[in-house]
Amino acid sequence: MEIGCPVCNGLLSIGELCENCRDVMEDQGRIEDFYSPYSPYEEQDGIPLLQELPGNCIHLFSCTNCEHEQQIIVPLERM
Repeated sequence: MEIGCPVCNGLLSIGELCENCRDVMEDQGRIEDFYSPYSPYEEQDGIPLLQELPGNCIHLFSCTNCEHEQQIIVPLERM
């Protein structure tokens, strides 16, 4: 069995509410996708936040109402 993120693989949907306005936030994808154009294809060793939280996938959520952003940590699971 492989280990993967249930959110990235469409097995889990997160309905996170904005801390500021309580509107539903949208998942913008994995945080490493925002570091550089090639970061999704590079080793995760180069991204400090990912080194601190092994075994997790960090997603960036943003509010379309007030533009607040929040990182959500999703534990990796066996697929």
